Amino acid sequence: MNSFLIDKPKSTVRSMVREQYREIANSATRLKGGPLPPAEGWVRTIRKALDMSGAQLAQRLNLSRNRISILERREVEGDITLNQLKSLAEKLGCDFTYALIPKKDVGLIIDERAEQLAKDQLSVNSQNMFLEAQVINPEKEQFLVNQLKQDLLKAGGRVLWKKE
Repeated sequence: MNSFLIDKPKSTVRSMVREQYREIANSATRLKGGPLPPAEGWVRTIRKALDMSGAQLAQRLNLSRNRISILERREVEGDITLNQLKSLAEKLGCDFTYALIPKKDVGLIIDERAEQLAKDQLSVNSQNMFLEAQVINPEKEQFLVNQLKQDLLKAGGRVLWKKE
């Protein structure tokens, strides 16, 4: 009885923290469809909009003009670091934002993952049963998938994301 009382607050706090993370992740979906990067990249586009030469930006960053050209090219190629972009943005008088935007609600991603794992587990068991000449009808199979899915969801995220 005492272990239940000790574990419950810990699991409640963990559950609350997990829910807060999900809310933060889901809030990013409002950013979907944000501005697409210009063909020349943001750094060169903003620099040109400010009528600032590459040499002038280089001077502000204590870099060579050639280095600025390389950084602008690396941005377009997707091979620039976040810290480099932050520095460039600062010297261009810009805010730098960075986000991973879930393609769909995080809860839905978790639910789909649990269902897929449940189906995979049942598939392995069904193959063994088939070899033993036992068959599960589709209705009972769906019931078992739902049960396995609920067990996986109850077990938590770490179980869901083990190596496939």
